[in-house]
Amino acid sequence: MELGITPIVTSGMIMQLLAGANLIEVDYSLKEDRALFSGAQKLFAMIIAFGHATVSVLTGLYGSPQEIGSGVCLLLIIQLVVASLITMLLDELLQKGYGLGSGINLFIATNICETIFWKALSPTTINTGRGDEFEGAVIALVHLLFTRKDKTRALKEAFYRQNLPNVMNLLSTGLIFSIVIYLQGFRVELPVKSNRFRGQRGTYPIKLFYTSNMPIMLQSTLTSNIFMISQMLYNRYPENLLVRLLGVWT
Repeated sequence: MELGITPIVTSGMIMQLLAGANLIEVDYSLKEDRALFSGAQKLFAMIIAFGHATVSVLTGLYGSPQEIGSGVCLLLIIQLVVASLITMLLDELLQKGYGLGSGINLFIATNICETIFWKALSPTTINTGRGDEFEGAVIALVHLLFTRKDKTRALKEAFYRQNLPNVMNLLSTGLIFSIVIYLQGFRVELPVKSNRFRGQRGTYPIKLFYTSNMPIMLQSTLTSNIFMISQMLYNRYPENLLVRLLGVWT
């Protein structure tokens, strides 16, 4: 799942822009138009996935193409494209009601939860130059408290170490989660009055975060695409000043 939801979000964003600019005509009230629009979006996502996978492999993200060989490069591209296809199928399956929530949001939540648990409880040891240390922040805290004689210094290192996940990162993540959950439920009730039924009043709730996670998804997708284009251009024109302004890659 290296490419993640980038092909799906990118294709959806481009198709929505084309429809909004009336470059393509879509009548969402017609079932046929909705089916054609959805099919075109999925086809476009596969094209983007193939292009992204090809650029990632040929720019040396998984090793120099000359060293790993054309056969391995082809297998890597196929693997990335098939993984994107599986992601699209899972997203469509969840959209049809076989799951909880939408596919993209569920994928994002799963990835974030996996990262948090791994960074907190990873038993992997890494040599930092001062000896082997546990990658997981919680496990490192327990290990340092049991192995160090100076408990104050052990706590300080576990909370503020710079080279690996620390306890302060974990606590900050929990705090941000709590704030976002609170603000997500915050809303403003606007009073409304019906013109059809005289005297009937009600309220229309407007959520503070009415855009939900869409801005973060768009920012992440845009950044991923810029990185891909920057790698591709730098691999072809490494001495160009404008290309180097986008990024220098090794």
